[in-house]
Amino acid sequence: MVKFEEIKWPIITLIIIVGGLMVMIAVGFTLGILSDDPDGLERAIIDTRGEDWIENLKSPWDPILGGIESDYLAGIIGILLSVTLMIAIFYLIIYVKKRKE
Repeated sequence: MVKFEEIKWPIITLIIIVGGLMVMIAVGFTLGILSDDPDGLERAIIDTRGEDWIENLKSPWDPILGGIESDYLAGIIGILLSVTLMIAIFYLIIYVKKRKE
């Protein structure tokens, strides 16, 4: 059994990182840093496939999270899903590693 003292600092570090990411998303949307102009990858896709192709591009998450209208909420949910997946993978690795011992 893993003791809380062993995982206390990784949990605190993870909370700080997630909080920092959420603040960066909020500041990015609030200040308008995110531009509607295409970046390099989007420009390359538009040049090869056309602008209609990129406008009709659907996310695989659309059936599940398609009703979210707020960019803030979508960013926060994305961060939380990513962190949850990372934690699950880390705990799986720790579980398998401890089981081999």
